[in-house]
Amino acid sequence: MNQYLKSYQVVMHTVGPVFIGSGREIGKKEYLFLNRRQVGIPDIQLIYAELRKRKTDTLFEAYLLGNGSMSLTEWLDKQRIKPADLEPFLKYKLDCGDAVLERGANKLQILECIKDAYGMPYIPGSSLKGMLRTVLLGAEIIRHSEKYQDQKRNLSRNADQNTGRQNYLKRDIMNIESTAFRTLGRNEKRPQDAVNDILQGLIISDSEPLLPEDLVLCQKVDVHTDGTQKALPILRECIKPDTKICFTMTVDTSVCKLSAKLLMEAVKIFMDSYRENFVSAFKGMDVPKSNDVLCGGGCGFVSKTITYPMYGKKEGLELTQRVFDKTKVPRVHKHDRDKQYGASPHTIKCTRYQGKLYQMGVCRVETIKAV
Repeated sequence: MNQYLKSYQVVMHTVGPVFIGSGREIGKKEYLFLNRRQVGIPDIQLIYAELRKRKTDTLFEAYLLGNGSMSLTEWLDKQRIKPADLEPFLKYKLDCGDAVLERGANKLQILECIKDAYGMPYIPGSSLKGMLRTVLLGAEIIRHSEKYQDQKRNLSRNADQNTGRQNYLKRDIMNIESTAFRTLGRNEKRPQDAVNDILQGLIISDSEPLLPEDLVLCQKVDVHTDGTQKALPILRECIKPDTKICFTMTVDTSVCKLSAKLLMEAVKIFMDSYRENFVSAFKGMDVPKSNDVLCGGGCGFVSKTITYPMYGKKEGLELTQRVFDKTKVPRVHKHDRDKQYGASPHTIKCTRYQGKLYQMGVCRVETIKAV
């Protein structure tokens, strides 16, 4: 291997459930309840072949093409077919975890976890690199806050402008990222061009594939700063807590000077800020450790942004509240009361698994070893 390429094997484990969405929803006609604790995801083609033997394939076609509200579980019950009879035709089963499956829950849609061509869940390298990019940017801003004073003032001033949700603060964020990362000087006329980005030299592989048994069905739970909890009718296929995640990080040192030591320092700086400026406002919430990261979807606004690293707790809260107002977040979310509640947003994104409340997406970095 070329001397300027350094490769590392990164090992982390999930502390809380991790959701990596495929962008697809599993509808009420695509899953069935095997019992109160398990959901089955059937292979529709195999199910159809079995129902053809039972002379109910025509009825099944009409059901699939119809607009009715009946779930697959209900339809099978109507045909006097037990879900257990179809277990040989399932792609995989999902433990329902602690999802509160109230009456009618079998008509909810499930947000699907991304899977490879063999049906195995995994975490894409793009998701892992996006996570690390946010960590590195937040840590850089905290370390060298004096470099970002102009951007800080501009961002605060422009936060009150009505530019439309899609382009809101887009230029300000680009300027901040340019100061942090776009320093190669390959295109001096356009310093913000991506060819100048030092993180071109950071290559992150997809994680090693996991097993369908590593998935659990989780329900979204919002936890208020006062500790009250609200379960929402959103179900996700998530990677279970305490699942080992392995991936390769390759650094082109001629472009990017990142090392395992520097990365772990950045993780600590970012997570300390996250804990002190946000999580500390939530009563009874487990405190993330300094080698934790936040991975995947459903982790919340703060995990994906650099507002608190740049502004700190008081100013960060005020700015985040203004951002929610200008981006027309529905008033039902009550972000106008964030200052009163002591955090913005004033809920933290969680779920339950085996009787315990977990924050979504928390992973613990165990080792980063040169290979």
